[in-house]
Amino acid sequence: MSDHRAHVVYRRLLSRTGHGYPLWIPDPDENLPDVYRKDGITIGDVGLLTEDGGFDFLFNVHASANDPVNGGGVPLDFHPLSASNDPHPIRKTSFIHKEQSSITSVHVTKKSIAMEASADTGYRSMFGGGGFGFQFSTKKARAAVLMLPDGAHRYVAKNRSIYEKYASENGIAWYQYANGTLGRGAPNGSLYLVTGCDKCRSWGTA
Repeated sequence: MSDHRAHVVYRRLLSRTGHGYPLWIPDPDENLPDVYRKDGITIGDVGLLTEDGGFDFLFNVHASANDPVNGGGVPLDFHPLSASNDPHPIRKTSFIHKEQSSITSVHVTKKSIAMEASADTGYRSMFGGGGFGFQFSTKKARAAVLMLPDGAHRYVAKNRSIYEKYASENGIAWYQYANGTLGRGAPNGSLYLVTGCDKCRSWGTA
């Protein structure tokens, strides 16, 4: 039987667009250190996908054990991963998604609409400003939409092989830490090592 929970439908439909793993809740956990929450998910993060469509950050492989980002702890015998000899190990593509752009499942149409502003509240659409907004529609029973009012930048690690090698060498210790120390109950194959991400200042999901 198909799972109809919103974050599951959202992930299933937007995964097909080729922009990585869609998070229904991209916000960092509010209990994480401020230094982590400032930038949110980044390359080198190790964590789990949560039951409600978020990311459960455990530690970052590029930060040292005593770095504030890893204030929640690290696996036994942890040693950080050097990015490589490349002076620019991360490829950044600014505005890979333009301002006021959107990512949608198939058979979703988008059109601009005029919005009336209230003199009392100054209401404006969450997907626009200055008296305009966007309307999405579909004839399908299920659809998914990600709106990016301020656009988004893409960050991708150039040398994927060093992450694959590092994960292969340290994966057992990661699961021992996640399940033994933190009690996450993470089954084999459930830990993620982030090697790329799209980041934005604002968004809307549906």
